[in-house]
Amino acid sequence: MERAEIAELFYDALIGCNDVEQLFRFLSLRVEWILSAADPQTLGEESPQNAIKFSGRQGFRQLALYFRDSLNAVSGDLTGCISHHHLVFAFGRVRLRSPAAGQLAETNIAAKIPFQGSKIIKGQIRISWPWFLKLNRSGVLHLELKPQ
Repeated sequence: MERAEIAELFYDALIGCNDVEQLFRFLSLRVEWILSAADPQTLGEESPQNAIKFSGRQGFRQLALYFRDSLNAVSGDLTGCISHHHLVFAFGRVRLRSPAAGQLAETNIAAKIPFQGSKIIKGQIRISWPWFLKLNRSGVLHLELKPQ
């Protein structure tokens, strides 16, 4: 399977209803996952302070559950993939249900996915500004619109 196809499988498992186990054969045992808001202040940082980190195959399962349960991701579309040597850059749109208003909000999402052979060794996922990750009163990180 081509790396771009693996990236598509990654996106479908993360945002869609696909079973995350389908991706496991393409994950390094020590794969790292970093989720952060793509904020102009953190542009270029590999792991901003507001990043959420997961590791391993079970970490991907936790990341997918985080997208569905905490961020309220309901759907999304992969709009492009660019392969360059051992990297794949995947980008698309994700639709999130706002817990307060119950309305859908759509924003951009991008992932930088380094490979070693056919295995993903790291996934850096950014959700575009104006969203940012914030701790709520229960200590759970969630997305909020950035104040203007």
